[in-house]
Amino acid sequence: MIAQTPATSPAADAAAVERGRQLLAAECGFCHGSAARGGSSGPDLTRSVVVLDDENGRQLKEFLRAGRPDRGMPKFDLTDAQVADLAAFLHEAIRQTANRRLYRILDIVVGDAKAGEAYFRGAGRCSTCHSPTGDLRGVGAKYAPDALQQRFLLPRGGQRGPAYLDPNAIKAAVTLPSGETVTGPLVRLTDFDVTLHDASTGRLRTWLRDGDAPKVVVTDPLQAHLDALARWTDTDMHNMTAYLAGLK
Repeated sequence: MIAQTPATSPAADAAAVERGRQLLAAECGFCHGSAARGGSSGPDLTRSVVVLDDENGRQLKEFLRAGRPDRGMPKFDLTDAQVADLAAFLHEAIRQTANRRLYRILDIVVGDAKAGEAYFRGAGRCSTCHSPTGDLRGVGAKYAPDALQQRFLLPRGGQRGPAYLDPNAIKAAVTLPSGETVTGPLVRLTDFDVTLHDASTGRLRTWLRDGDAPKVVVTDPLQAHLDALARWTDTDMHNMTAYLAGLK
């Protein structure tokens, strides 16, 4: 009898794989990327020993419910059905990678570009921050459709290097007892201290905290993208991709 590895196992149920993909994008995509290939702070899950050794979600469930607090990974209280779908997606991703002859990139430009433009200018409110003739000019020629879709869904998913050096880094304003307010990219914020990056000197500045002093106000320039993540429908996503891909 030949043992079935991720490279030899038959393809998983397509519906389960799709549910798992959507679950990963919503719950894990910020750190691991929407395709589980690594993101802003998390590794490529298709190379994870936990996933490779997993049997029908059993080891994966134990790992998710315990988390890795020492590495910044919280616990996830997912149902058995959700874990099974997530495992199906991850194992299928590994299978496709291992069987290079099976691997293919699907054409994701299947939406209506005009409907995408209407969403961009209307319900999506994208035009309040972006312009097709300004910052998005030629974006369809700059990125492949799949990369383009990930950038508007998870704009920090492909980040490399320290998060505070990213142009869209989370910002913080620290108001000192003297009344002076210092602003800059946020490096660290706990109940005990706050650290900002000083772009003018390239150095980090840290203040100890005692309760709410000094006062810290955090703002995320990509908050609108994060808020929209839960509202995207498949139709809106496909239409937006078609619209942006056409901005050559």
